[in-house]
Parts: sequence; structure tokens; C-alpha cells
Amino acid sequence: MRDPEPQRLAPAPAPADIGVVMAMPIEAGYLLDRLERVRRYNSRSLTVTEGELDGRIVAVIVSGVGRASARRGAEHLMAGHRPRVLVSAGFAGALDVDLKRNDLVAPRIVIDGAGDAVEIDEALVESLPGIVKAGRLLLVDRVITDPGEKAALRLAHQADLIDMETFSVAAAARDQGAPFVSLRVISDDARTELPAEIGRLLNTSGTYRVGAAMRAIWSRPSSLKDFWTLHAQAMESSDRLANGLQVLIRGLA
Repeated sequence: MRDPEPQRLAPAPAPADIGVVMAMPIEAGYLLDRLERVRRYNSRSLTVTEGELDGRIVAVIVSGVGRASARRGAEHLMAGHRPRVLVSAGFAGALDVDLKRNDLVAPRIVIDGAGDAVEIDEALVESLPGIVKAGRLLLVDRVITDPGEKAALRLAHQADLIDMETFSVAAAARDQGAPFVSLRVISDDARTELPAEIGRLLNTSGTYRVGAAMRAIWSRPSSLKDFWTLHAQAMESSDRLANGLQVLIRGLA
């Protein structure tokens, strides 16, 4: 009796030109729609979508929300797809009152608020058009909804914008010696007060808790209109971000 043939493993994916870490599906949707010859790799509850864009191999992972998820996603992407350049992309809140909704910002330095900082090589974003602004990005651990708190963060850290993931991706790239750049789209300006419920609705996967949303609507029916407005604005921001990323990807590879 012949021994059964050993199971053949699928070949490892080719090294990607660009690896993109994004927290939420709504941030990534328009970029993923632009990829051609799409392949998906599932492992450890994470999915990497790889495809071609303008002749470049682009690998995108939706990591989930927060610093731990972002770090895990970045390390997973670097280990499996070995991108030549790692990119953190997604939404950000403005602290600088001169930043408007849907502005694109390429941070030049990202800080964690506790003394650690990662400087970004400006040469990596030289190809971006003049509409993209520079900035100092601060890591936060929750959605900041109050304009007064945003003003206090700007004063304390001299930061221009905030998010919950970029610093972790930058630190992971730094630790592995990988080139890194970030592109963020402003989803809420410094003067906008977000619905108080919004921070409680997101789970770590980057999707919304249906039960929490229903309770919010039951407690404050007008929140339904707020949520629909925020969703429409988020779709606009995602499209704007995809446009910027496409320009960035052309210039990097």
C-alpha cells in the first residue's frame, strides 16, 4: 500500500509593494473596491486582501480598533506579506482648528502622549500633492467627542490630530526596520461635538454593536438622524482617503 502523498501547501504570497493597515471596514471599503486580481488570505481571525492597483501589489488588513489591534495587524501583515513600505491609513479627529473635514493629512511625527515618538521619513510622502497637509498625530485610547477635550489635548501635546492606531503601526514598523508612512483623512473637525453614544457603539473589530445602537436610539430617538449623518460623512471621507492612497501608492512603488 502506497503512503498517501503529503499535503501540498499553497505558495506564500509574493512580497507586497505596499502594505496598508486600516482599523475599520468603512475606512477600507473604497480602496478595496479599486483593487484588481484580488486574493484573500485568512489566518488567526485576520483577513489580508491582496490585489493590484496601478501595477503595484497592495496588501490591506483591517485590524480592528485600538492600539493592540493595530499592532497585531501590522505585525501579521509584515510577517506574511513583507511589504516594501507599511502604511497606516484611516480616519482621524482634528485638534487644529484649521483642519477641516475631509482634509488629507500625512503626519510627520506620531506620539503616544507618554514620551515616545516616531518620526516619519518625509521623502516617503514627497510625491503627495500639495492638498495633503503635514501634522503631529497623537495616540488616544477612545473616541474624543467633546471640543473642549480636543482643545486641551492640543494644548498639552501640541498635536494637530488624533487617532487610536497610527502610533502602534509606526512603532511596529520601527521595531522591524520597515519604512513607514501614514495618511489620514479628517472625519471630524476640532469644533465638532460628536454624539456621546458614538464611542460606545464601536467594538474592537471596527464594526458597530447592534445592541448598543438600538439602546441609544431607544433612549434618544434623535440619535438615529445623527448616526445616519455620521455614516454618510464617513462614506465621503472613505472615498477621499482612497483617492489620496491611490496617489500615495503610485508615488511609493
